[in-house]
Order: sequence, then structure tokens, then C-alpha cells
Amino acid sequence: MLTAFEKGILELIKSALKGTEPRLDPSFDIEAAYSFAQERQITPLIYYGAVNIPNIMDSQTGKKMFMSTMNIGYYCSQQNELIEKIKKAFDSGSIQYLMVKGTVIRSLYPYPEMRIMSDADILIKQEQYPRIREIMLSLGMTEEYESDHELVWKKDGFTVELHKHLIPTYNKDYYSYFGDGWRLAKEINQAGECKMTPENSFIYSFVHYAMHYRNRGIGVKHVTDFYVILENTPSLDMEYIEAELEKLNLLDFWRYTKVLIDVWFGEREADERTVFMTKKIFESGTFGTEENKVKSEAIRTSNTGKFMKVKKIFSLLFPTYKAMCQKYKVLKKVPILLPVMWVARWISTLFTPSKIKNQKRQLDLLTKDGVDKYREELLYVGLDFQQ
Repeated sequence: MLTAFEKGILELIKSALKGTEPRLDPSFDIEAAYSFAQERQITPLIYYGAVNIPNIMDSQTGKKMFMSTMNIGYYCSQQNELIEKIKKAFDSGSIQYLMVKGTVIRSLYPYPEMRIMSDADILIKQEQYPRIREIMLSLGMTEEYESDHELVWKKDGFTVELHKHLIPTYNKDYYSYFGDGWRLAKEINQAGECKMTPENSFIYSFVHYAMHYRNRGIGVKHVTDFYVILENTPSLDMEYIEAELEKLNLLDFWRYTKVLIDVWFGEREADERTVFMTKKIFESGTFGTEENKVKSEAIRTSNTGKFMKVKKIFSLLFPTYKAMCQKYKVLKKVPILLPVMWVARWISTLFTPSKIKNQKRQLDLLTKDGVDKYREELLYVGLDFQQ
């Protein structure tokens, strides 16, 4: 059974999206709801629901929610302005690009600030990156770092992630379906902006949600996204979507999520699995937890069993060549330096107590019972790691 607090949070979100007065239990703590929302990047969703409660905006909590939402609204407007500048520059430079995730979903919400984005995600073609890099620098942006699937840029507190491919390669099952993602892109103007069909965009968003759910957990706003998408695109070809999700071994997870959406935003009664998923999502913050990450990594890399911690220590001491290249770019040109860079990394870690503390914490979280339980929890909702 969902708690009064969980029901209250969902009532406020539903109220924000539907304009109805939320039905709150007398025990519901609006100050706790504000704290919860701040931690999970959903304050505007809670605020636009709370305004439908008589007199709430006269309270101290109401005023704090209002100020926070106005600040976030300003942040979102500045973020959108930067995104438009990048798109215009890409168009002028004949750069092909595909806006994905929050940059697409935000426009479906009643107000942009209802869909906070910690970063903007854009799929690019790697062969165009030298020209793209020039454009980003001309816009006053700073190149931060390169990960497995992203090239990360920042400016004035805003982050833009240029995707080399849609899914990290270490999520082998999902990466093998999408590849770099460009097979799903259709050009929509001569300058090079591309889009996916609504169905393929939905599939990608759902796979991204599933990937985060199993890798470390997912936040409330990501489930809310699917309600908003379904409400705004009623003509989606669900037969095609479900056929593709079956190929991805995600059909059961989609069916359970669909029930979850009906419980959160409709009148359907919660069942045992829905209650379980809700609690997990509520506990996962905005993008999951470190504990979940450590356990899922153990399952994904088959780092389980008696020597689990030994394998983890080995991976910490000797990261793969690909992982090391992300930190030491010289390795791309001189791979033979890998052992030297391992030593450099050890020395750097020794002089960074916080890194040692973090690695010890990861090892402490890694227990056979904990990993086995996490795998069972994933299987319960229809998720697994297909190699």
C-alpha cells in the first residue's frame, strides 16, 4: 500500500498536470514535500500542484516553493536560449544533429520549468566533431571531458552533452539495438536538424529510463515523462513500440511501468509490484544511488560470487584501456603508455583521500547477499542484463 506521503506527492504532480485540486491526507507534510521535491528536481511540479490548494501560497513553504520555481523558470529560459544558439550555429555550419531526451520532452509540459534538465543532450556525428568543436568554442563554451558516449561542454553553469552514440557501449544489449542511433534519425531541414519518429523517440526514452533504473535507479520525473508523452501523442503506434520493446527484452518492464503510470495518474489501485516500484523510485533520488550503481555494475560485469571484492579491487587498480583513455587522452595516440598511466593514477589517488574513501565505500557496499537481492529486484520488474 502506498503511504500518505507517496500518495500526496503523486496528487500534487497530477494536480500540476491536470489542474485538479489535490486530494491530500490530513497528515501530509507540505514542508517535507518541498524538501523531497528540491532533492529530486521536481519543485515546479509540486508548486503548480500546491497552488490548487486554498491558502497554501500564503504559508512560508508556499513562498519558498514560489521563489524556487521562479528561479528555476529563469534558469530554464536561459538554458533554452543557449540550446537555440547551438542549434542555430549548427544549422549555419551544416552540422547534422538530433535533440534527444529532455530537450524533446520539455516542450510537452505545460510550462518548461516543470521539466528540469541538468544538461542538454544532442546526438552528433563523430566525423563532424572537429567542426562542432570550433562552433562550441565560438559560443564561449568550455570543453570539459569525454566519457564512453558523450563529449561534455559547459558555459555559465549550463552543461551540454554531445552524444557520440545514444547508449553507453557497456550496456551491451541496448547498445547493440541502437548502434550510434543515426539509423533512427530523419532529416527535417536542409541545414541538418534531424528527428526521430514519435514511436522511436518513445522507445529510446523508455530504454534510457530502463537503463538508469537497472544501473543505479531512476527519479520520479522520468516516470512523469511517460504520462506526459502519452497524453500529448495519443496516436502512437503502440503495436510497433511493443514489438520493438520485446526485441529489447523490455516488454514486461513496459507493461509494469504502464500499470505504474495508471496508478500514479489515473484511478487504478496499486498492486504489490506497483507499490514496490514506487518505493524504489522514491528512494532513488534524481538519478539513483551509489549503492545501486555498485551492485548493478557487479551484475553487469559478472563480478559476482566468492571473489567479488577481489575482482572489484583489480578493476579499480587496472581500469580498461578504453576507460583510461577518457582520463588520459595521450593513450589514444600512444597506447603503450597504459602501464605508466596506471601508476600515475595510483599516485593521484594516494594524494586524494576522498577518492580512497569513495573506493572503500564501494567495496563495503559489495556483498554477495546485496548483489543477489538487487538482481532479484530487477527480475521482479522485468529487467535483466542481457550480454
